[in-house]
Amino acid sequence: MIVWNEKLRRSEDVIKAVINQLYKENVSTDGVAESFNDGKEQGCVLKIFDKYNPVLDICFWIYLPSDRVTNNEMKVIVGKHLNCNEKNMWIGDDLEEFEFGNPKAREMHKEVRDFIIDYVKKNLYKTREMPSI
Repeated sequence: MIVWNEKLRRSEDVIKAVINQLYKENVSTDGVAESFNDGKEQGCVLKIFDKYNPVLDICFWIYLPSDRVTNNEMKVIVGKHLNCNEKNMWIGDDLEEFEFGNPKAREMHKEVRDFIIDYVKKNLYKTREMPSI
């Protein structure tokens, strides 16, 4: 039997939960989810595209860090599309890093999902506020 790598599967599960919740809340977004692997860290990156200004695109790298103490630790790195190299790895000094951990895996996934959804709403919705004519 062939199974998915645990790090990729858990990262992908969070991204699927984010996408489903955005659809449920009628948050209109465009984006793509891809995997990354630099030999040390591996997971998934969610690239959300701003419809009006590509400079405001947001990337979320979601992964289980190699140096984690327990299996229920997850990191999220947030940056712009400019911070993503050709191998989907993060680059640059202007990245934000967040750590999540919870003894219950399901709760940790919900925390990460809710964090990403809130971040998308706060950073992409403000670009759509157009002045009336």
